[in-house]
Amino acid sequence: MLSRLTKRIFDRQSAPLRKLRRIVHHIDRHYRQLSGYSDDQLQSLSQQLRLLAGKDRDSPHAKFQAFALAKEAVRRISGKTLHDVQLMGGWAMTERNIAEMATGEGKTVTSILPIYWFALQGDGVHLITANEYLAARDYAEMKPIFDFLGISVGINLAGMSIKAKQAAYQKDVTYGVCSEFGFDYLRDHLAREPEERVQRTLAYALIDEIDSILIDEARTPLIIAGKTKASPDLYYVCARFVDRLQENRDYEVDRELNQVTFTDRGIQTIETVFMIDNLYDLENTNVYHYLLQSLRAKALMKRDVDYIVKDGKVGIIDAFTGRILQGRQYNDGLQQAIEAKEDVPLSPENVTHAVITIQKFFGLYTYLTGMTGTIRNEAEEIRHLFGLDIVAIPTHKPVQRIDEEDVFFRTREEKYREIMREVKKRHSIGQPVLIGTTSIEQSEEIASRLQAFGLPYQLLNAKEEEKEAAIIAAAGWKGAITIATNMAGRGTDIVLGPGVAELGGLHVIGTERHESRRIDNQLRGRSGRQGDPGSSCFYISMEDELIERFASEEAAQWRGKIQWKERGTREPALTRWIERVQKRIEQQNYEIRTFVYVLDSIMHEQRASFYEHRRDVVDGQDIKYFLRGHLVRYVQRWMETHAPREPSPDERDISALSRVAGLRPNFLAAEEKAANRLEFAQIITSYFDARLEDLFSLENRSQCCQKWRCAYLQILDKAWMRHLEQLELLKLGIQFRKYGKQDPVQAFKEDAWKLYGQMEETVRKKIYDAVLKERIREGRQVDGKVG
Repeated sequence: MLSRLTKRIFDRQSAPLRKLRRIVHHIDRHYRQLSGYSDDQLQSLSQQLRLLAGKDRDSPHAKFQAFALAKEAVRRISGKTLHDVQLMGGWAMTERNIAEMATGEGKTVTSILPIYWFALQGDGVHLITANEYLAARDYAEMKPIFDFLGISVGINLAGMSIKAKQAAYQKDVTYGVCSEFGFDYLRDHLAREPEERVQRTLAYALIDEIDSILIDEARTPLIIAGKTKASPDLYYVCARFVDRLQENRDYEVDRELNQVTFTDRGIQTIETVFMIDNLYDLENTNVYHYLLQSLRAKALMKRDVDYIVKDGKVGIIDAFTGRILQGRQYNDGLQQAIEAKEDVPLSPENVTHAVITIQKFFGLYTYLTGMTGTIRNEAEEIRHLFGLDIVAIPTHKPVQRIDEEDVFFRTREEKYREIMREVKKRHSIGQPVLIGTTSIEQSEEIASRLQAFGLPYQLLNAKEEEKEAAIIAAAGWKGAITIATNMAGRGTDIVLGPGVAELGGLHVIGTERHESRRIDNQLRGRSGRQGDPGSSCFYISMEDELIERFASEEAAQWRGKIQWKERGTREPALTRWIERVQKRIEQQNYEIRTFVYVLDSIMHEQRASFYEHRRDVVDGQDIKYFLRGHLVRYVQRWMETHAPREPSPDERDISALSRVAGLRPNFLAAEEKAANRLEFAQIITSYFDARLEDLFSLENRSQCCQKWRCAYLQILDKAWMRHLEQLELLKLGIQFRKYGKQDPVQAFKEDAWKLYGQMEETVRKKIYDAVLKERIREGRQVDGKVG
């Protein structure tokens, strides 16, 4: 209690909070003046503010007025009066900060303040949520307030038509899911016509639960993919083959790094069974790839932990939320390997058309901010990648929750028995209990034990996502027992039922520590909302997956040091140790995310260059100009290959040039006495200039341009898809460059740009071939020389 009081006093004295409290006084002075205004007068004031904010975005006076007006609008429409801490959180978000506000402090309504200020600028604001339920709920609840203020609001959902999406993005404020905004960005850059694009410039983004999106979901990139039929025979054969392999004999598993490798004996077995001489020969790349993915599916991917099987389909489970990642599948054949392992029909394999990481996508916004309950542990990462600081906003009422010391056990079975005793004891007096698990497998284990005791419960995990809001909202009722996988249900407040406060409020049980302390704090934070009483406790065994995977040797030492008790041991040294393990994992995950971000930043340079060029083509710039540019560069490349820099006419390989050019030898033979290489190249370029003029001299020039624009885009897109595939293969092995004393990032950058150059050369060759083929098809030979 003393440390909490000391921290609270320190927070009150901190400079950012002192500044925010002064700002609140200014806002309240304006707010008090609005009480006598009619609705029409307030709405007129909002229109005046729109004009003022558009001219001077840095005007403190205008912002004070905007916050006061938004506060009054909230009061008139919803009947709620915003607290000072909500004004502080809202203002912090307008100054390129993330507002850390505890669960239950009213973040959703707080978001109205910065959104309204940003919307007045006229560039459009995107309010990003973690799932469509929250987007639709917040949109419906906040829309009347924005309507009152004269701010238009739309919602962007998956499956909407292009026209509906365009209308949603033209609104002042657009609600939607993080992934759908990213997919729209990628789809816009795959559009064949300008009318197919839906987004405006990416201006303002405010992310609800920003840690969940920028940290937890950052591991899975956004991918627009086509489908190609998988090879069922090979997948099923590989799945059956690796099922017979034994760990440590045929393959090794690094569970800390989540990697698998075949041993020498395993490789010998593969070469014998598949009758190949060398598994690593280039011609055996596909076999090795299928086998490696099948081994990953067997050794690393656990059912009801990493994925579920429902209705004959495999769905990915978000490791941090327990939710199914709708519309996503594992890449590079891992999805099909898992399906073969589970003996369900294989889904088509993805062929990547466009890809971007979530971190890089949100880095494209001019202004990014957000709010969450727990993010301080990731402050360094957020500051490094996005330049955002975190402001911890104090709670409106003092936190009354009691966070008990962790309880440690030697075995998982002892832990579960004690959890059952604790749940039964609290349920007997009617105190609600929320049990947080780290996987669906664990949640079902808890459920089966509760059922054996005859205790009623609600199970909330990825299989019950559509019911999660209703289940979590009722978790604070008397006698409720709720099992939640990680933080499924996040975004919905747990309100205590009648008489529950007198029983001690909601009691939270953590069945094991998560990889991130932040996720532990999220679970604890479900109790003690708005000054409610509550409590929390974590139960940890030396057989927990986190300990076995990341600290098994240290755990073996602790087993001999501690005086263990069957009912559990509370030992501060063990708590400090488990937190050190978590810090180590957090650092490792941070390094992985940073590495992925750096690689995607390199890819983004190429993506930006490619998309800019493609956009110019789609927007109608002279297609003949682009075709000619490729033909000229292609001719220059020929000359470097087939003609010496200072040749005598006799040294030129005219027959080779003719073959590459697709021309009859006697066409170039007549020109072989050109004075120099430059003049020689000019002769060939002039020839193709004439061919292009012929092609574009048709009566309907616009149709001709449209035809070649479509053909050009098709060539570009196929080359880009192939390039993305090669970049993914490059990334898979880039870490191994360290063993050759190479910097993986620098190696990736150099190789990636080499591949990009090869892609451009492929495009030039395809353009050249297409122009030449068209000339032949048209049958318009010039001087009878075209071959």
